[in-house]
Amino acid sequence: MPRPERAIDPGGGVVAQFALELREIRRAAGNPGYRELARRTHYSPATLAAAAAGNRLPSLAVTLAYVRACGADETTWRQCWHTAAAELGAQPAGTGSGDGPATRPPYLGLAAYGSDDADLFFGRDHLPAALIERLAIRPFLALIGASGSGKSSLLRAGLLPAAAAQGHATLLITPGAHPLRECATALGTALEIPSGDLITELGDDVGALGAALRRLATAGHDDRRALLIVDQFEEVFTLCTDEQEREWFIAALPAAAAGPDDRARVVLGLRADFYAHCARHGVLVEALQDGQVLVGPMNAGELREVVTRPAAVAGLG
Repeated sequence: MPRPERAIDPGGGVVAQFALELREIRRAAGNPGYRELARRTHYSPATLAAAAAGNRLPSLAVTLAYVRACGADETTWRQCWHTAAAELGAQPAGTGSGDGPATRPPYLGLAAYGSDDADLFFGRDHLPAALIERLAIRPFLALIGASGSGKSSLLRAGLLPAAAAQGHATLLITPGAHPLRECATALGTALEIPSGDLITELGDDVGALGAALRRLATAGHDDRRALLIVDQFEEVFTLCTDEQEREWFIAALPAAAAGPDDRARVVLGLRADFYAHCARHGVLVEALQDGQVLVGPMNAGELREVVTRPAAVAGLG
């Protein structure tokens, strides 16, 4: 049975009130567990639990993912977050508003790391840089490894922040049962347009996903790219039962990466035991030629970093 959340003082300030309101929308949604919210949002259970812990204001991206998973209104919560952030920015440090450093543990156990956990992600330092280097010349890549090899953590806490640090627009989804809806929801949030309009637009044209990614890349920028990361790509074979939607998704991803102006990049995270499923689709066979990166086991030095460096970040060693 899940451990009860720590009580929050309603008079504890902006962050405490924000956390209480997040907990309320979760309660209204039927009180789903954080593992279930993690499945819906692609953030780790620890990151989502920390968002409603009342220790610090979560990032806007985490807030909107939490809200979306609970079925609440994203537009309202986007405004609430900006209001809270503005209030915190106007307060002197140390006023007890909860905006100090988070007291999260340095280790996440078996949970996947999210983008907010990048400062604790160690042991695979060379792979995000290698992926960025490959993406400079290959617009479509697949990160392939055994179940539990760390692909999700590498994509979320390694590649995602590395690409964002270079100024690129980034999106991360998992296909789930309805990959078309997942794409529309993520793009709608990023472009600040209704996802319902995008569902129709994307579904009518395989090339529309690439067009939307290019729109995201060029929004106010002349030289950045848009990176779409599809974690747990095998879900398109295991969870998506609509054959037409599955075929759309499989065709749309390589098409997006092959756009005319070199603005879009696509990276898949794939369990190795589903590699043969990809070989049944000609568009994937062609797209993955020379576009694969394998995730193997960590060596002794990498395992040492996994143990020692998060502790050092947390001031424990």
